[in-house]
Amino acid sequence: MASIYLFNIGEQHNTSIYSVVISPITFGLIVFGYPTFFASLIVSAVFLFGISTFYDAFSLVYFVMLLLFNVRGRMRIRYVIYSYCIAQAFNLLTHISALNENGYWALAIIKTILSLLYISLVYVFLNNLINLSKRELFFKKASKTDPLTGINNRRSIDAYIESLNESYCEKFCVLMLDIDNFKYLNDTFGHPFGDKVIKRIAYLVKENVRDNDFVGRYGGEEFIVFINADLANAARIAEDIRLVIQDSNIKLDSHEVHVTVSIGLAEHIETQSVLETIAAADNALYTAKTSGKNKTMTLSESAA
Repeated sequence: MASIYLFNIGEQHNTSIYSVVISPITFGLIVFGYPTFFASLIVSAVFLFGISTFYDAFSLVYFVMLLLFNVRGRMRIRYVIYSYCIAQAFNLLTHISALNENGYWALAIIKTILSLLYISLVYVFLNNLINLSKRELFFKKASKTDPLTGINNRRSIDAYIESLNESYCEKFCVLMLDIDNFKYLNDTFGHPFGDKVIKRIAYLVKENVRDNDFVGRYGGEEFIVFINADLANAARIAEDIRLVIQDSNIKLDSHEVHVTVSIGLAEHIETQSVLETIAAADNALYTAKTSGKNKTMTLSESAA
């Protein structure tokens, strides 16, 4: 829009327009990828070919060079500079007569150098900000997720429990899940296989709950799920999880190992804390483990 305004007031040959037109497109491609690039290309083409004829050669060459470097995975500052230099050289060569007639050679060279310096400085600054943001997000995520399974760790679980205690919530249930005979699996097949089992169970649990449910690794081979539903719907989800795991044997070399889980379930009520609900679900889990395993037990059933 700024470029169109400059064109409309009659400054079509001002080479400083380069900084206004190309820089956002460059950074859009680098940061946001192809969708932004193609959108910018379409918008740029509309006014470059419809209003101006001075920057069409530069823009097309520059777009092509950036695209080639990006396809090859070489989107670094030096390739941005290479693209700019090649495109600007091509642009100047295609407008020699206009530059000679108007005596714009010195101005064009000076502004070319300034624009190159500008895009280099802004790119480096922006790249540093992006890297800093990525590192911050990485460490923030690492502090909240279990490194083996990628689901929420105990620290995240404790924070979530605290948030539930401090806010008014709709009905929810707590599901406690434990892998049956896990010590036997570890001792028989080794710890690497035990880790594989934990990762697989975590994946299956996560895949069989809703997006607004919370899944975490409570410790060892035990998992906790906060299901935003009443007891009847939560019991159906818990049983679906149990059956999916029961039917999903885990491969070890040429063998398939049968793995099952026991599940305890309790519904949260207003007169108790979240920790008390967790304890109730844990008691239901204990009943499931001691009454044959591979079962889903609710608080009422375990009390009976």
